[in-house]
Amino acid sequence: MSVKGLIRKEWKQSRAILLMIALLFLFHFPIRAMVSLENWREEIRLNPTEAMEYLAWSVHSSLGMSVFSIVILILLVTLAVQLIGSERSTRRQDFAFALPYKRRTMFFVKWVIGVVPTSIIYSLTFACTYLLVNSSEFGFHLEGVNIAEAFILPLLGFVATYSFTLLIGTITGEMISQIALTFIFTIFPVGILLLLGYFFDINFNNSFLLGRMSEEAARFIWPVYTVYNPTSAMGDSEFMSVWVPGVAIIVFLVLGQWLYERNLSEYNGEFLIFKQLEPFFRVGIIVCFALLGGMVGSGLVPWSLQSGGTLMVVFYWVGASIFTYLSYLLTKRLFSMNITIKGK
Repeated sequence: MSVKGLIRKEWKQSRAILLMIALLFLFHFPIRAMVSLENWREEIRLNPTEAMEYLAWSVHSSLGMSVFSIVILILLVTLAVQLIGSERSTRRQDFAFALPYKRRTMFFVKWVIGVVPTSIIYSLTFACTYLLVNSSEFGFHLEGVNIAEAFILPLLGFVATYSFTLLIGTITGEMISQIALTFIFTIFPVGILLLLGYFFDINFNNSFLLGRMSEEAARFIWPVYTVYNPTSAMGDSEFMSVWVPGVAIIVFLVLGQWLYERNLSEYNGEFLIFKQLEPFFRVGIIVCFALLGGMVGSGLVPWSLQSGGTLMVVFYWVGASIFTYLSYLLTKRLFSMNITIKGK
């Protein structure tokens, strides 16, 4: 059966967000570049010596991140939540699953409806910016820049973040938990290593290995790729690799389709769709809160009393104990809630 009707359905509820994303890309790339060109000319006219010192970095930054890229990320997460989490919370998914389409196809359309328009508008605005800057008197500053890398890495970051949010939506029962788990698991690779590193540092005075591992784990924080800048450490090809987000996107898409096919509508509105995951989440939440509580507790020790180390250990375990108990109460409440929103 033709998927045109399904595409129209998804487009209708996503077009407003996609329009905002398109406008933000216009500000992020060509409009920002045009303003920057005038600023560079004015700075050279007023103070040519100082301007030339940082002009190369500033020209490179025209192809890098801005505050608009952060807002675009937020909107992409919002779009993914709108397409899956919101459907669950309002029970509209019951109607969607009654349509004569395979669930695998439905998930793929949700992925395409976000990825294709974003990729097209990103490509067009990036190309316009590159042509504007390269054809100006400042174009020679781009000679040492890997344009292909500058183009593909942020795009992969946007697509990976969107795909990851859709994947999280396949295991959560409503939009609030989808948002929360997207944020938590986005920073989880580095966050858990930092918490474990602090644990070993306080209790065993050794966290060097975990500190090095946390630097490597930053490769798996997908929004990091959108802040690419050719002249910063974030543009170091040894830190960023197109293969990491590229492979991740494929994994998220395939795994998301597989999980979406196995979703159970009767658990819509609950924290998790797959009840067999609850024990893992309970343990994970309690352990992470305990580690966080230890960090908070030891941080309360005055600086003048930290040299001995014993008081730090005591406060660490007091804080860990308190947060363990609070997280236990939280998980009991969390996994018993059912959030639904009446929709038209």
